[in-house]
Amino acid sequence: MNHAAVDQAIEGLKKVDYPEDWITATTNSKYAEAKSYDVLHQPDDFKFVADVFNENNEFVKNIMEPVVKLEGDKLPVSAFTPGGFMPVGTTKYEKRGIAAEVPVWKPDACTQCNYCAIVCPHAVIRPFLFTKDELAKAPQSFQTRKAQGGAEVTGLNYSIQLATLDCTGCAVCVESCPDDALYMAPFGDAAEGQIPGWEFSRSVPNKGHLFDKSTVKGSQFQEPLLEFSGACAGCGETPYVKLLTQLYGERLNIANASGCSSVWGGTSTTNPYTSLPATHKHAGRGPAWGRSLFEDNAEYGFGMMLGTLQRRRALQARVEEFLERQDSYQFPDLRVVLEKWVKAFPFRDKQSDYADAIFSLLDGTPSENPNIVYFKKNTDMFPPISQWIIGGDGWAYDIGFGGLDHVIARGENVNILVLDTEMYSNTGGQVSKSTSLSTAIKFASAGKKQNKKDLGQMAMLYGNVYVAQIALGADYGQAIKAIKEAEEYPGTSLIIAYSPCIDWGIEMKDMMKEMKKAVDSGYWPLYRYNPALATKGEKPLQLDSRRIKSSLEDYLTGQNRFASLSRTHKEVADELHEGLSIHVKTRMQQMQRMSVDDLELLDMLKEAVGESTGDKILILYASETGNTAELARMLAYELKRRDVRVKAIPFDDMEIAELKKEKVVILLAATCGQGEWPSNSKLFWKQITDPSLTSDFLSGVKFATFGMGDSGYVFFNEVAKQFDERFAGLGASRIQPLGLGDDQHEDKWETKWQEWLPDLWNMLGTKQPPQQLLPATHEVAQVSNVKPDQEIILPRDPVGSGILCPMVTNKLLTPGGRDVRHIEWDIRGTGISYSVGDALAIWSTNPVERVEDFLRWYGLDYDAVLKVKDTTESRKPQLPEHLSVGQLFTQVLDVFGTPKRMFWEVLQILASDSGEKKQLDLLLSKEGKDDLRKLINESKVTYADLMQMFPSAKPTIEYLIDFVLPIKPRLYSIASAPEMHPDVIQLCIVQEDWTIANGEERHGQSTWFIRNQQPSLRWGNYRSAGVNPANPFGTISPVDAPKIPVRINPAVVHVPEDPTIPLVMVGLGTGLAPFRAFIQQRKILAQQGQKIGPMALYFGARFEKTEFLYGDEIEAYHREGIITDLKKAFSRDQKEKIYAQHRIAEDPHLIYRYLVKENGSFYLCGPAGGMPAQMRKAVVDAFVTAGGHSPEEADKMVTDMQLCGRYNVEVW
Repeated sequence: MNHAAVDQAIEGLKKVDYPEDWITATTNSKYAEAKSYDVLHQPDDFKFVADVFNENNEFVKNIMEPVVKLEGDKLPVSAFTPGGFMPVGTTKYEKRGIAAEVPVWKPDACTQCNYCAIVCPHAVIRPFLFTKDELAKAPQSFQTRKAQGGAEVTGLNYSIQLATLDCTGCAVCVESCPDDALYMAPFGDAAEGQIPGWEFSRSVPNKGHLFDKSTVKGSQFQEPLLEFSGACAGCGETPYVKLLTQLYGERLNIANASGCSSVWGGTSTTNPYTSLPATHKHAGRGPAWGRSLFEDNAEYGFGMMLGTLQRRRALQARVEEFLERQDSYQFPDLRVVLEKWVKAFPFRDKQSDYADAIFSLLDGTPSENPNIVYFKKNTDMFPPISQWIIGGDGWAYDIGFGGLDHVIARGENVNILVLDTEMYSNTGGQVSKSTSLSTAIKFASAGKKQNKKDLGQMAMLYGNVYVAQIALGADYGQAIKAIKEAEEYPGTSLIIAYSPCIDWGIEMKDMMKEMKKAVDSGYWPLYRYNPALATKGEKPLQLDSRRIKSSLEDYLTGQNRFASLSRTHKEVADELHEGLSIHVKTRMQQMQRMSVDDLELLDMLKEAVGESTGDKILILYASETGNTAELARMLAYELKRRDVRVKAIPFDDMEIAELKKEKVVILLAATCGQGEWPSNSKLFWKQITDPSLTSDFLSGVKFATFGMGDSGYVFFNEVAKQFDERFAGLGASRIQPLGLGDDQHEDKWETKWQEWLPDLWNMLGTKQPPQQLLPATHEVAQVSNVKPDQEIILPRDPVGSGILCPMVTNKLLTPGGRDVRHIEWDIRGTGISYSVGDALAIWSTNPVERVEDFLRWYGLDYDAVLKVKDTTESRKPQLPEHLSVGQLFTQVLDVFGTPKRMFWEVLQILASDSGEKKQLDLLLSKEGKDDLRKLINESKVTYADLMQMFPSAKPTIEYLIDFVLPIKPRLYSIASAPEMHPDVIQLCIVQEDWTIANGEERHGQSTWFIRNQQPSLRWGNYRSAGVNPANPFGTISPVDAPKIPVRINPAVVHVPEDPTIPLVMVGLGTGLAPFRAFIQQRKILAQQGQKIGPMALYFGARFEKTEFLYGDEIEAYHREGIITDLKKAFSRDQKEKIYAQHRIAEDPHLIYRYLVKENGSFYLCGPAGGMPAQMRKAVVDAFVTAGGHSPEEADKMVTDMQLCGRYNVEVW
């Protein structure tokens, strides 16, 4: 101890005088006075526990506040609840305000990865999503950005918010942010201003149900049910338990051993475990928590599990008994759900869903029936309980090990989480059996002389225990996957979590980096041992960190628990560190051998002695959240099915020097945010971009690349593009073009994957795998004397349900030209509202006469009624139990849509005619690839066409339900502003027509449906009115109008909130629609007396006379000055073709003034292809010409505009 420093500290104490009335300060004037003294002080409205958060909370007032004031010994026993129960979620009332600095969010730099939330030890920083209506109630200056992602976030805005008064200022979130989108600011400057935003965000319903919670990003939209604990700043234990509550909190039972986790998890009166808020559909549910001693916590948790198991089995038996009784038929709805609950007993997620339905039905079932009474008394057992035993290494490795081993040996379905700090953290950092060799620690100050006990290896020896070792900061996805697999495993599971501790002598803000260093150095290998894999013939051990990538010495010197010994006893330290290094390398070799199959092990042994190995395909993957790693696993499985030897590893597990020995390499790469490399590929990228590598370094290697990205980001699939280019630059030969998966597509990345993968099989020349169809997921039977359950099967998709809305106007915009129509929908009384920039989703149906023709060929009666049972309950939304054949083929199945490749493969399997099978084999082969594409792209073959081409392969109706996609809605940009037209939605739609190879005319599904609508027509019952439908019906009353399911798809194009910002809009054809809405909105704002900025409209089409959409209206806006600059480009009205980009090239100074000098926004809406790139070049050239910038500078300026949402492209 530094005694001199202690003595000087006493001498250096200075007294600070402050007014006596500060002690009882209750006014904001006193708060202002306190701030003037530069003293951190909480504002009046958020002062300690007696604030507005808890003024009506009797527990806080009468028990918690006295205990926190250290006056709990004055409370009488009668003040407490008998049994020692205390309310949950009381830490939120403390509002300690202890952080010297708190994080601040930079929204324009954020890529919405949610890493800041997953690493936060105290759940004080969280992502939130908001609808337009919710944001209308947001506090002033509340910041959000358009939510990035797929259909699940359509129309939502994203924000990161912070509970500043609960933050400890650890800065782990700032250090873990890959985008530099957070920074630390003084508490006095940043805390108070963030409070209203946090409180508003907490009042908004959680939207976690929109996401897959087993992904990194999706998990953090779930409500954390461990918050604001008293753990140390930067605690390494709490993030794991917090994550556990986000995944399973509403059905979680925890038995907690004594130690740190029992202290921060259950401090007297301040309880961090909480329940779901009132805005959640599972409001009031949360973890049930109890603690026991070091000596018996495993047994305590095991007893919990046995008690729950006995009660659930009793409930199951009672339900089964009830279902056999005649009186159960008095409750038909409840009976149906209980039957499903019993069948789903082994499947936890499904049981949770059924439990929700049971709760609802029981609440509305007043009955004296003894079974119903019993069910109501035991509702807590309907959801499947997730039992976890949690504790530190002092419990698991040492004092409680005997009980832990007993529980593990029983093989029951219980989960164990060991928070491994490698010392007795709670008592000051003493040595335990978990402490590593060479650690200088209390009771081993000269360095521990033994290796740590390997608890994971010991548990694996039982053979039936799921075991995983995780480190959150090293691999977020692996940690989530391990927890998910452990919870789903029908036996005992053990997870050992690397948990940095302040007693290690590290900067706790860097704890996630320490985890990464531990894994990369081999000190803490990541693995998952799943006995279920052995039953499938696979290796149960999956080594997730397959090689040592960095120096162990660098890891050791960064932590005082290792480095201190080098300062005091260097020779001893060197000897012990060398022993630890040997142990780490030996263990890695052993685990590598345990994790590979026999052939790969043979390769390893051959390589070790310098012999050549057999040919195989290498899959390298770059994955941050686990999705790309899972794709690599799936691809490896498919290669093995084709008898191809394969090895799949992360990029960073590949030695660059060994890469040139490979014959075929498949690259699978995700891109993080705005062009960032996933953490398991950064080292490889650094090595492969070494300038010393020659252009023929990979000359003998063939490769193919597939990227997984999101075109909503500027640097779409940048990592895949860079890898693909670099491999080619080093002399490797491409097997096929780069594939670019996109989360914006209908089926996300799978859309492009299903196109790319068949070409890969063809180019590799792999043989076909065994061909077999799995059983259909539905049972279908024709029934008589039964009517369909409903006349209309209202459609829905992942974004929402259709709402029947009358189409009141249908008229031609440009008589004599292309069929472009102005459509209006009367939204009065529908509950539909919209904003500028939204799109309208329209569901169509198949024409009746076309369905009847198909059904005559197929052999089904249009009016026949079917009884349908979903045996797996996998279809969403589920079909009605009874529906007609006509309903199925007009309202549900897209039988006249383009078939996916899987449907071709189904026919290939089913074909009984040898000639047809041979033709299908050819079309799906490398040799028939061109013919297949011709059928798809030129002939536009449909599901119905394909079945009639190959009649011997006719699928059953059960397989049609499985493999014919449902009719999806088509999106159309709204061409009106609610400020001008609050009761109607206006669209501008062009008819899609084409002629196929045999001369037959075909029409777009949705536009043909709209074109054929007539007054009083019932949805799902339209017939085509010949080749040329009747004239548009004009405008009719809502009563007489056809009613069609629609829904709003919000925020396709965003308009700046500030109406004075200049807008440069390029609308090509019907791409004018959203800009018409922009113009209408600004006209109304101007009429209301608001100042509006300039609007430049560039409109492009073929002919002015027949294709200048809303021409008279646009010219009038221009004359009024609403449109300040109108530039028209009609390509066919003169000899030389003139396009909109040419008009932009004529106006460089105008473009530069609006977009650069006046900080305006650019919008482009029109067809895809090469046009967007040409338009971007025109803008870049304008910046060069008018601003004197270099082409590189100008290009970066446009990129920066994209990054901050000022350069927007919407194409189709």
